[in-house]
Amino acid sequence: RVKLKKLNLWNNRRKTIAKRYLNDLIGISDLQLPIVEDWADPVWHLFVVQSKKRDALVKYLNEFNVSTLIHYPVPPHLSEAFKNMKFKIGDFPITERLSNSVLSLPIGPHLVLAHLEHVISTLSINN
Repeated sequence: RVKLKKLNLWNNRRKTIAKRYLNDLIGISDLQLPIVEDWADPVWHLFVVQSKKRDALVKYLNEFNVSTLIHYPVPPHLSEAFKNMKFKIGDFPITERLSNSVLSLPIGPHLVLAHLEHVISTLSINN
């Protein structure tokens, strides 16, 4: 309950960070940004981007002390949780493509401006 008092503040902070990413990272080669419909108002729990060279991008960002996360490195249908369903590679090709291309950039409400600018400039230099 203590943290709920900060929820609106933290959500607004995430929205501010996402807006910077969306504005400043547009046009970065091989970086697909999330698409937000005009009617949507996301709170940006995660800022997930896509790259066909995701693993190389993660390595590059790590070299510059930019942490990223890969939330589903194994497509759910190929995980142990669904083993009894006998899914195989190719059953869900979009999910499989995404599991090899998505990563999350830092976006927590405590992300300081200097770190945000470091993430953006590091990605821009790589362009």
